[in-house]
Amino acid sequence: MKEKQTNSQLLISLLNDLPDFCTNIFIGRKAERVLNTRLGYARDLKKFFEFLIDTHPYFCEMTVKQIQPSDMKEVSAEDLDKYIELFSDEHEIKTVARMKSSISAMYTYLINTLQVIQYNPVLGTQKVKIPPKDYVVYLNLEEQERLLQTIRYGTGLSERQKKWHTRYIKRDLAMVFLFLDTGMRVSELQGADNNDVDLNECSIIVRRKGGKLSKIYFSDESAEYLRDYMEEKKQLYPLYAGFKDPLIISEKGERLSVRQYENIVPKYVQAAIPEKAGLINCHKLRSSFAMEFYMRDPEYGGHDILALQQRMNHQSLTSTNVYAKAAQNVSKETRNWRNTQNTPAH
Repeated sequence: MKEKQTNSQLLISLLNDLPDFCTNIFIGRKAERVLNTRLGYARDLKKFFEFLIDTHPYFCEMTVKQIQPSDMKEVSAEDLDKYIELFSDEHEIKTVARMKSSISAMYTYLINTLQVIQYNPVLGTQKVKIPPKDYVVYLNLEEQERLLQTIRYGTGLSERQKKWHTRYIKRDLAMVFLFLDTGMRVSELQGADNNDVDLNECSIIVRRKGGKLSKIYFSDESAEYLRDYMEEKKQLYPLYAGFKDPLIISEKGERLSVRQYENIVPKYVQAAIPEKAGLINCHKLRSSFAMEFYMRDPEYGGHDILALQQRMNHQSLTSTNVYAKAAQNVSKETRNWRNTQNTPAH
């Protein structure tokens, strides 16, 4: 059976098919974007180059690999509009918006770094408007506690899962609680080392989306879970508990991959909140933090959209407003709460 390729291997394979100038966009500037984003961008660009070869007279005699940076000045906004229209017929609006971002990022590189062209034709294309969401899939506080109880005691896990569960309790409790407590991204925790954590200050230094280093503060409860896990790691894995070793590790002492994070969380969700199995992943734990942080009693700092924007590290307030709007809908859904025994699903 052929072994499944990692995302890094998939990206390298894609780069072998793309023009040579793309290599530095996805490898040389890797700190600017997480791996999954770069992989998505590379796939988008490959489809775009293939479209140019199939439809544009200037490119029709070329292969994708032969395209040079200066060739991209032959592409007009009208060419891009045609591609966007065709792409939109087969993809959701969010995917179309990401595709435009991929192409625009390439042109930004050609303009600012290579300086071979002067204008980004994406700026002249039709707007792609993503309708705002008025709901968010998340875990409320009661559901979060059920999730944490499953991690603590193995409630709802299969017998096979319980057999190995005790090895991971402290690690997984620290990991999941950090997501719920801070709203940090998977890539941020995944890249953290032991020396990034300050248990006295209750802080952790992470590399944010875009590559910027930032300090995130966590609660006293998070500090307790982290302290327990880090002490256990010193005892069980002394070779992997050094100052510069990864914070969250596997039994082999290796840094957990993003895929491993994404496998761990659904396992516990399936056991603890089966009605939301398939809906909750690591990113939805981030959403769970955001919703409950915003919906706190205003007397204790709730409904502070600017504070939430800062905690979520959103560049635009528009991204944060998704949670404010969703919170308003939750209030509408629960207006008859005295007449119902069960809280409506969020």
